[in-house]
Amino acid sequence: PKCTNDKLSLAHLLTCRLPSACGRAPLNTKIVGGQNAAPGSWPWQVSMRYQGSHVCGGSLINNRWVLSAAHCFALISTNPSRWTMVLGLQTQQGTNPNSVSVSVSKITVNPNYNGNTNNNDLALVQLSSTINFSDYIQPICLAATGSTFYNGTETWVSGWGNIQSGVSLPSPGTLQEMQVPVVGNGKCNCLYGPGSITDNMLCAGLLAGGKDSCQGDSGGPLVVKRGSVWVQAGIVSFGNGCAEPSYPGVYTRVSRYQSWISSVITSNLPGFVTYFSSGTNSDVTCYKSSHLNSGRTLFFPSVLLSLLPSLLLLGSQF
Repeated sequence: PKCTNDKLSLAHLLTCRLPSACGRAPLNTKIVGGQNAAPGSWPWQVSMRYQGSHVCGGSLINNRWVLSAAHCFALISTNPSRWTMVLGLQTQQGTNPNSVSVSVSKITVNPNYNGNTNNNDLALVQLSSTINFSDYIQPICLAATGSTFYNGTETWVSGWGNIQSGVSLPSPGTLQEMQVPVVGNGKCNCLYGPGSITDNMLCAGLLAGGKDSCQGDSGGPLVVKRGSVWVQAGIVSFGNGCAEPSYPGVYTRVSRYQSWISSVITSNLPGFVTYFSSGTNSDVTCYKSSHLNSGRTLFFPSVLLSLLPSLLLLGSQF
């Protein structure tokens, strides 16, 4: 079915194809930034656990597939038997009556993923069984090819990760949420070093610092809203530390991968929505060079390579 244009002050959507309802969060009443997310606020949020320990985030995109970052698997394992996806989760510790744990049947890392440049940092996870949706478990719509996210577009990121570099989210590990503006790719390239931010990436954060995704948020969703529909614009990928001034978080730009996602998920495709920012893009231009900023770090802590059970880090700098 086709949907109508929803033209609003900052941006508007052209819904292109919604084979099933997506991007609905019945319990989300959030208007401005916060810290602890209310239960059900982000019903597509997934806690990805390796051998029982949470290490990355992901997003549910239909009743059988999860979208995440390639580096979460490249740095640990692509063996599906070692992973569990937890849906409808509110806290990392304690009782979660609305959560469902599902085993994994297949992990598909984008074949063009480059761990040196962080380009094409995305992966698809096939669940071993079909998910039943509820108010606490819903799929997110994905930004379609051609979507635009101009400098200043307000977005939301969520996760259970560190509250600052090296500082884990305090018990009981409640899901966190934060609102951050898009930083144009031109400006972001100036900050990270010309050529380091590709067209496959999207930046978001405060240039003054203090708000950012962090270690443990990797693979989680960056979303925008128009009308009643939430759309995933990015996947938490990398950054220079967490919430450092002049270094916004860098995300995989979902809209660049509609064709690849559709080629992997051959039935019951996710809902793709074209998001257009209105007005003009107040971005800047940086000249490309061979320089790549050496200070960039993945939003995945190196200490996780030791797979310490105590590191349940899906976090963010809120």
